[in-house]
Amino acid sequence: MIPTRVGDLDLLVEEACRQSAEVAELFAALSPADLSWRPDAVSWSVAGHVAHLALVNGPYLHAMEERLRASRASGRAPSDGPYRHPWLARWMVRAMEPPPKKRVKTMRSMAPDPDPDPEEARSRFLAEQERLRHLLDDARGADLGRIRFGSPFMPLLRLSLGAGLELLLAHNRRHLWLIAEVRTKADAARHRGRPPG
Repeated sequence: MIPTRVGDLDLLVEEACRQSAEVAELFAALSPADLSWRPDAVSWSVAGHVAHLALVNGPYLHAMEERLRASRASGRAPSDGPYRHPWLARWMVRAMEPPPKKRVKTMRSMAPDPDPDPEEARSRFLAEQERLRHLLDDARGADLGRIRFGSPFMPLLRLSLGAGLELLLAHNRRHLWLIAEVRTKADAARHRGRPPG
């Protein structure tokens, strides 16, 4: 949900916490071999999906933090909403929601190492989630529709701060859905007598 009022940030904080807990529980429940298993040579493992999220979320958070700081420094008047967001940003968030309607090739700059270290992927993702939670708290009172930032991966694409926050959460949800798909494939391989690892 793209925030339109300051109170909407509470729901985004709850979702960020839920996602962090889901990843932490997943990594606690699976062995390193399970976390590193890939359905084929080009697909990502559970750890690969989580490494990708950390790789993408970090630069997005940095861009949003910078724009929020600049907005605060400019003395822009506080706003509790309503916030208005560009139609393109609203469309992007809807398109990101799982299940994926269309699979697209990931840009090279967003692609994780083919065999990332599971513990490093987990810790980096959870650290970026903590940054996201701090940013959500810091954004209270900012006009989340008027503050715009450029995508760190596609600089010509400008998003409202509120849309950017929800885009990260939607992107996380998409990959958590894809992780469930990887686990289903791993279970099927195990039943065929080809255990992960």
